Amino acid sequence: MSERTARSVRARSEEARSEIARRSSEQRIADVSRTELERLEASNVRAGELARVGDWRKGAENELAARRAKETQAREALRTEVAAEAVARRALGVASSEAELIDGHRDAWQKERASAAERSEEEAILEQWTAKRHPLRG
Repeated sequence: MSERTARSVRARSEEARSEIARRSSEQRIADVSRTELERLEASNVRAGELARVGDWRKGAENELAARRAKETQAREALRTEVAAEAVARRALGVASSEAELIDGHRDAWQKERASAAERSEEEAILEQWTAKRHPLRG
């Protein structure tokens, strides 16, 4: 069970890291885009630079798409691990209940066996006492 829980914790951490990485990339891209837009508005840009900005934007969008995909995969992995952990916890609960039931039956059986042995011993002692006190005549 602890391994399953550890896997869920790792999945949660990976999901959080993926989300942080995506948000960081989005922020960085937004900052660079804002700077480039300011340069465009100030007309301090040449045609070659415009082409590079277009290429950069495509690359930035590809990077964001990849980060979003990784975040989605991490979320799916987390859901899978959480579901598996829940199944394992339920199975552990069922197994624990069954073990308690078996232990209860075993204890009752052992008590009954001990009681039967005690009765048998008492009957043997009583028979010996009766045989000594009342010998067979014959």
